[in-house]
Amino acid sequence: MGAWGTLFATVVGAAIALLGQHLVKRAEHRARISELLLEQCALIAASSSDFHNRVWEERVLDMADRVSSSDVSAHQLASARLRILSKDRALLSALQELNSAGQQLGSYWRRGAVDEAEFTSRWNRHRTAADQFLAASAEVVHRRLTQA
Repeated sequence: MGAWGTLFATVVGAAIALLGQHLVKRAEHRARISELLLEQCALIAASSSDFHNRVWEERVLDMADRVSSSDVSAHQLASARLRILSKDRALLSALQELNSAGQQLGSYWRRGAVDEAEFTSRWNRHRTAADQFLAASAEVVHRRLTQA
């Protein structure tokens, strides 16, 4: 009986160790995905804010080529990563609205002569979209971190 008891204890111990390793790896993976999600949300928020500021610099401070020198490819890459990492509808909807508002503001601004009311409408839409994206990002990241 002693040998069977030892064998049983060894098997149970090994199973517990394997289960523990699995749970630790799973938690590490979830934490890594949460970190990536946070990083992409922060990059998108920062690039949108930078774009908004560049439009203001050109408009108010008469600084040339500020909008055209913004890093659109970094924003697009972070947006693609976010769409891959998250399936949260509210976050992806906020991202889509932010990108749409930014494109419309940028294309309208680069046309040259702008109508004040139309520009203000697009400017405010972009600011609102950025705020909504930040709120949606905070919600998703907070939820993931509390689940991990």
